[in-house]
This record gives sequence, structure tokens and C-alpha cells, in this order.
Amino acid sequence: MAERETILSMQGITKVFGSGERAVTALDNVSLEANAGEVVLVMGPSGSGKTTLLAIAGALLRPTRGIVRVCDIDTTKMSESELASIRRERVAFIYQSFNLLEALTALENVALVTTGRLMDGATSQSRAKELLEMLGLSRRLNSLPKHLSDGEKQRVAIARALAKDPALMLADEPSANLDAKRGHEVMELLRQKALEANKAVIIVSHDHRIRDVADRVVWLEDGRLRHEF
Repeated sequence: MAERETILSMQGITKVFGSGERAVTALDNVSLEANAGEVVLVMGPSGSGKTTLLAIAGALLRPTRGIVRVCDIDTTKMSESELASIRRERVAFIYQSFNLLEALTALENVALVTTGRLMDGATSQSRAKELLEMLGLSRRLNSLPKHLSDGEKQRVAIARALAKDPALMLADEPSANLDAKRGHEVMELLRQKALEANKAVIIVSHDHRIRDVADRVVWLEDGRLRHEF
């Protein structure tokens, strides 16, 4: 079997917030890799550093120490505009808080990430519709976020991330607002897309029900990776 491309490489990552007596170490010498076609699930208690890890992986936060590479590009020394380019072109986030634009319909929220950059308007709308229907939202295409349940909003957010077609997908508690059946279906879809399109998927979650979807599960506690299983 051919060796798979490393999409994300985090080496010796430490993140300290504040200074002096008020300094808090959120991550302590953490190293983690994710390859093309792989789903990595990061689990651990609240406050263990999972969200900080995700933010650094996606170039939203800079580490205090260590090196992060996305698609073999060292992001740790980039300017803010260069980091924005990485986030725009190579990374997609699935937020627990959804981050949908309230003035746009479900279809428009998903189509927005590709219109003008990757596809023309008609193609973008068609792709957005296809993804939303795949996620069971065929009757909610023209609904505004305020008229959607939390579970529906989460599925729109996942469709938006898939529409972006990134190399690296980062998901923060993506099954938290979904029932057991739908949550597992969505995780299976992320796994399928990772395999089909050689994407790396990093999921942080408390949800033990989705462990079987991951290729690897790592445990993060007190800012350190304790073990992998």
C-alpha cells in the first residue's frame, strides 16, 4: 500500500495563555499527525485543551512553541494574511456553534463558500443542494437559520464544510446537537468523504458513540496526549 500524504503535522506544540503567575498552559508538548483519508478522534474531559488544539491546527491560533504544517506548509511563521489564505483554501471548520449567516437560507449558506471562487453561481447552488439533500435537509433548503433546529443547523454547517472541499476538516463536537442515529450517519459521511477525496479529518468530541467511525482515537488530558487507542 502506498504511503498516504501527511495533511496535518503538529510537533511539540505548547500553548500558554497569559504570563507570570497568571500563565495557563493549555497544551503541553503535544505532537499529532493526520494523513490523507484518515479520521482522527481527539477525546478528553472538558478543559483538556481539545478546542485549543483544533484552533492551532486550523491556523486560528499560533502556538507558543512547536511547529504546525498543513499540506507540508509551515504555518507557524506566517503573516496574518498568509494564515487567512491557509484557512480559506486548505481548511474547513465545523463549529459546535454553527456560525451560519442568519440572513441567508440553508442553501445560500452552503453555496456561499464556493460561489465566485471555485464554481459559477448555478453550479455552486447545485452542489449545495446535493450536499444538503444528502444530509436529509431537502425540505429545508430555503429556510433561514432561525427556523432550523440545532440538529438541522449542525447539518448545514457540515454541508458547508464539505462544499469547501478542503484538504483538512476540523470538527468541534459535530454530533453534539444530533440524535444517536443522525450523529452516527453524519460521522460516517465524514469518514466516507475523507476516504473518497483523500482528506484528513480531526474531530474533537466527548461522544463515545462515534469512536468506531475513527481510524485513531487519542486521549487529551491536562493539555497532554496521554495515550492512543
